[in-house]
Amino acid sequence: MTLSNAIDAAAAAAEAVLADHSQALAAEHAENVRAAARAAAVTANAVLASPSASRAPARRIGNARRRRTPMTLETKLRVIGWHAAGRTIDYISRQLDNLYDRSGLFKIIKQKDSLLSRAAEGAAGGRASSRAGQYPQVAKALLEWFLSVRARGRKRVPLSLAILRQKALQVAEHLGITDFTASTGFFQRWASRHGLVNVALHGSGASANVEEAAELMAAIRQQLDGVDVDLIYDVDETGLLYRGLPSRSYVPSEDRRTARGSKAMKSKDRVTLTLCCNATGTHKVPVTMIGKAAQPMCFQGEGNASPLPYFSQKSAWTDASVFKRWFEEVFVPAVQARTAHHV
Repeated sequence: MTLSNAIDAAAAAAEAVLADHSQALAAEHAENVRAAARAAAVTANAVLASPSASRAPARRIGNARRRRTPMTLETKLRVIGWHAAGRTIDYISRQLDNLYDRSGLFKIIKQKDSLLSRAAEGAAGGRASSRAGQYPQVAKALLEWFLSVRARGRKRVPLSLAILRQKALQVAEHLGITDFTASTGFFQRWASRHGLVNVALHGSGASANVEEAAELMAAIRQQLDGVDVDLIYDVDETGLLYRGLPSRSYVPSEDRRTARGSKAMKSKDRVTLTLCCNATGTHKVPVTMIGKAAQPMCFQGEGNASPLPYFSQKSAWTDASVFKRWFEEVFVPAVQARTAHHV
C-alpha cells in the first residue's frame, strides 16, 4: 500500500495494532476499524500541530525581556469586524499569525465601543496608543476645524504650526480654558495621535557665519563697556511678504509624498519692517513699516489709518532718507517718552 502522507501512515499503524490484538474483531468490522484508526490519526496530528496550551511565558525569560507586539487601531477594528461577522477567536488569531494571545483578543472585543468611538473621532489607524491628550476638548475642536478646512477642498492652503496655534488659543478661550499655553509639545502629540505630519513644501535654510559674528559682537561689547544697558538699543529690518502663504503645512500622513505648494507661496509683494528694542528688553520701539506707495489705498478713508508708522520708498527699502525720518519721528520721541536722559 502506498502511504500518501503522515496521516495515512499513522492510520495504517493504528489499524495494524488493532488487528494484532484482535484479529477476529478486525476481520468482522474491517471498515469500522479502518475509519476509527484514521480518526485517531487525524486527532493526533491536530494535537501535535497545534500550539501548546501551557501557560504563557513569564514577562521575563532569564535576563531577556519578553517581546511585546503592540496592536494598532486599524488591526483592532479588523478584529471587531471579524467577530461581528461570526468568526471565532481561533480564526481571528490565525489571521493575525498567532501574534496575540486569546485574552488580548477578547479584551479588544469587550472594548469595541470605545475603539469605534476613537475611529469615529479620526484617530490614526496606524497608532497603537489610545492615550488622550491633556486638553481633549481643545484637541477635538482643533481636529474638527482641521478636517473641515480639508473637506472644503483647500488642499493648497498650508496649515502651519503658527496657524494651528492661533486657532487652538481661540478654541481654548471660547471654552473658558485659561491655563492652555498652546505649547509645541501639545501640537506634536496631537498630530501624532491623528496621523498628521509637518512637511516642507518649499524653501531651504542657510547658516550664518557664527565665528565672524562672535568676533564682531565682542568688539561691540568692548565699545559699549560702561554704558547703561537700558540705554543700548539695537535696530534691524526685515522683509514681510504679506501675500505669501506658509511653506509648511500639516497634512494627513498618506499625503506626505504628494503634498505640493502653490504659486502664492512665491509672492514677492513685500514691505519692510523696522524693529528696535533696548538691550534689557524693557522698551520696544513701535514697529515701522516701509512700502512703495506714498499713500496706499488700504490706509485711505475714515477708520483705515495705518496701525504702524508708515514711510514710503520706491523699492520699499530703508535708505538714508527713510532712516533719518525714522530716527527723528519714531525713535527719538519713543525714547524721550520713557527717560529723563538727554536724547
